[in-house]
Amino acid sequence: MTGPRYWTVIVLLLVGALASALPRAQAPVAPPQLQRLPQEIAGWTSEDISIEPRLVEVSKVDAYLSRVYRHAPQDDLGRPGELGVYVGFYGTQRAGDSVHSPKNCLPGAGWQPVHAARIALPLSNGAAMANLYVVENERQRFIVLYWYQSHGRIIASEYRAKLYTLRDALVLGRTDSTLVRITVPVATDEAAATRTAMTFATLLAPRLEQVLPR
Repeated sequence: MTGPRYWTVIVLLLVGALASALPRAQAPVAPPQLQRLPQEIAGWTSEDISIEPRLVEVSKVDAYLSRVYRHAPQDDLGRPGELGVYVGFYGTQRAGDSVHSPKNCLPGAGWQPVHAARIALPLSNGAAMANLYVVENERQRFIVLYWYQSHGRIIASEYRAKLYTLRDALVLGRTDSTLVRITVPVATDEAAATRTAMTFATLLAPRLEQVLPR
């Protein structure tokens, strides 16, 4: 019982133990004004969507942005004309009060994963990895693309995100992080929906970096 899974568990237990031992006082991080994220991006126009207060409370998020971006109706290339963007900012993280992973939340909301993979986003400063899920609920199917973004980093792995949180706590005295999620409905062409999610992600990530605290 000393395979990769065993050592992953050991690392997470050590991270949790070290995190709980960190001083309670941390440098305050003011929630960013996420509404500064452009409402129009490369021909996509948006509408803000409110989330029920009880759901916001459960997520323990300090600031959030929920938007629907719309493009012209599907064109000859089959690109979907609508997608959802959710950005959740957490000013501090501790045991029981950390970023909620879509990997765990989606099944709890009735969305069953059909396919999961890591995918490289071609950004101007180099490729960054993100999580790609295909989920479905009854007859609805969506592409879900998500990552963790903070301090100039874009990370797919929940494990690496936890390690960076510990590093930031020790070096910077802060543990803030941001979850970014893009959802695209699949009408008929799953590949087209995936391309739409990836293309929009490459537009969104650098603009969001200008809004988040450094």
